[in-house]
Amino acid sequence: MPSSFLVHTFSGMNQDGGMRKLKAAIVASAVLGLAFTLGACATTPTATPDEGTVQTPDPSDVTDPQMGAAWLDGGKYIALVTYGSSSCVPVADTVTLEGDTISVEFVKEPADQMCTADFAPRATVFAAPEGTDPTTDVTIVAAGFEGEATLAGLRETPAEVPEGSPSAGWFDSNGGFVVLTWGSSSCPPVVDSVEATGDADVAIIFATPDPAQACTRDMAPRATIAYVDGLSSQVDITLLLTGDNITGTTVILGS
Repeated sequence: MPSSFLVHTFSGMNQDGGMRKLKAAIVASAVLGLAFTLGACATTPTATPDEGTVQTPDPSDVTDPQMGAAWLDGGKYIALVTYGSSSCVPVADTVTLEGDTISVEFVKEPADQMCTADFAPRATVFAAPEGTDPTTDVTIVAAGFEGEATLAGLRETPAEVPEGSPSAGWFDSNGGFVVLTWGSSSCPPVVDSVEATGDADVAIIFATPDPAQACTRDMAPRATIAYVDGLSSQVDITLLLTGDNITGTTVILGS
């Protein structure tokens, strides 16, 4: 199993079909195969076939009414959260905006690609199509997935995020958020802990990577899904990031 793979423990479904709040610090790393559609090269890592892996399903065969979405990087990017194998994240191919609806088409995965046999949240990150207003509600329709994700507009246009700086956004009301960092695409950050440190503060610590791990020398977007308990509100929450050469603070967009 790859060193960046995390086991995901779920507590069940709520009446609306969404995931119940996971315990604090249970984190789903969705950086494997992060999709990014800015003309940059996006790669989908392939799990080594062994016990516990299955051949990847075609996206059209996946039933997923639990999609979520988050604003990232000052509203320039969007993370679409779907559920399936954590090692085979859908890669966005074509993203279009018509009215208030964003449609996402995915790259077809190789027929022989092997994927872990888990059921975890994965974040596909793509640039918001031209004309998208982050202060307006949008509906996201993803090819091959049932249902749709509603991304609520922000209360105001978010501040500009410096190039290469981390950002984050809520994708559900149960403490789930996506963190966007930049670095080697082959060595995504792995979360060590997530904790609410105040009424409006959350701290996320990334694990120290193995110094012997070989990493590609590119600068790519990496999306990590995390959950936190203990907040009375998800409005104006500041996220402190440390570990794995990642430091900084950012406001978690949305609510």
